[in-house]
Amino acid sequence: MEQLIAVAFGIGVGVVAGVIPGVGVLLSMVICTPILLTMDIVSLLLFYMSVASMVQFTGTVPSVYLGIPGETNSLPAVIEGTKHTRRGQAALAIGVAALGSVIGSVVAVLVTWMLLGWLTEHMVVFFANDVKFYIYSMVIVFSIWAYNNRNYLVNAGLCLLGFLLSMPGENDITPGFRYTMGIDDLKYGIPLMPVLIGFIVVPNLVKLKDVETGTIANQQIIQFVTVSKEFFTRITSSIRGSIIGYFCGLVPGVTTVLSTNTSYSVEKRLHQDDSTRQLIASETANNSGQFASMLPLLLLGIPITGSEVVLYSLLVDAGWSPFQFNNIPENIQLIFGQIVPWFMFVNVVALMIAWPFAKHILSILRFNKTTMMIVLGLIVLATNTYMGYLDYRVWAYTVYLVLFGLLGLALRRYELVPVIFMFILGSGIEAVYYRQFLL
Repeated sequence: MEQLIAVAFGIGVGVVAGVIPGVGVLLSMVICTPILLTMDIVSLLLFYMSVASMVQFTGTVPSVYLGIPGETNSLPAVIEGTKHTRRGQAALAIGVAALGSVIGSVVAVLVTWMLLGWLTEHMVVFFANDVKFYIYSMVIVFSIWAYNNRNYLVNAGLCLLGFLLSMPGENDITPGFRYTMGIDDLKYGIPLMPVLIGFIVVPNLVKLKDVETGTIANQQIIQFVTVSKEFFTRITSSIRGSIIGYFCGLVPGVTTVLSTNTSYSVEKRLHQDDSTRQLIASETANNSGQFASMLPLLLLGIPITGSEVVLYSLLVDAGWSPFQFNNIPENIQLIFGQIVPWFMFVNVVALMIAWPFAKHILSILRFNKTTMMIVLGLIVLATNTYMGYLDYRVWAYTVYLVLFGLLGLALRRYELVPVIFMFILGSGIEAVYYRQFLL
């Protein structure tokens, strides 16, 4: 019963965290900490797994219908999902994304079961600098190659912009701060939320005025058989996304962001004109990468994401001493005896919730375009302000939002994903390249 309560609580939090832009897993863990302190070890793991899995499903809803990413890894869903919305196929996008997420979860479990012996012996490979070097190099190549109709110069410029924005603050290579220009706030770096809103959300909000009246509000609910047919004719994209997402999910620090965007970039290269395939591949990689990202923590006691760091702290407080992480056989039993069954249960529930949930979202969207833009703008502003409050930098977040919002409007004719991707990975890429050249 305690496990069921933890899973049900995690599902509920995951629904809210996915639908409200900017909340995500990390912020959910922080907000729920007072309650989580009362949970035991297994309940904590199940809660985290439930939230993380559910967010991958429900985060697609605002991405597709509103053009607002639920999390950073929802960016491909924003780009390809809004294309479906403008064609009156938003429900199709939600459906194929939900089915893809389930397939990604199943593939992740199967791959883990088949490769568990190899993973426990070679998990350290994914922490090696040379492996990161080649993975990051591949990501940069895809970012320059796959976007804006293969306009390489534009994509390279956008990647450079994202990289430059990632540089102010603490230096990962040498001690001290850099490029602060005498501004104390820049010592903490440029925060992600205003960049994400400015380059992705603001341009999409402005584009709402170009959508024909009723295009969003009059979306038709598509039957399961129709969606299934569309999905299974593209099953290869789902499987390919699952495999790519799984191994990218093991890379520390970037996990599902790398999973989703790498899978999306590969699919965009292979099937440039099929946005449904691109959506399926990226959303499948989401869940596959999410499961894989938990393995270093579950097997070795090494958290590789911000939310897992919070989880690790809670696990230690609950009595899970670090030495217990070295007991690989016991941890394997925990994964397949308790985590995996509940993981599959959550995915089935998520499929049942996320798909029909889209229908209820439609009633919220039956506003005129001006009203919708105002409401969404206020939600985005409130989210940015709240994140600034948590970071003790409300005014800085507001200033950043204005600056990057204006820049996003100026660049709205382009796909700006390379900017976001390089902004998130920039400092990590710099450190990895520096170490690789030294080696």
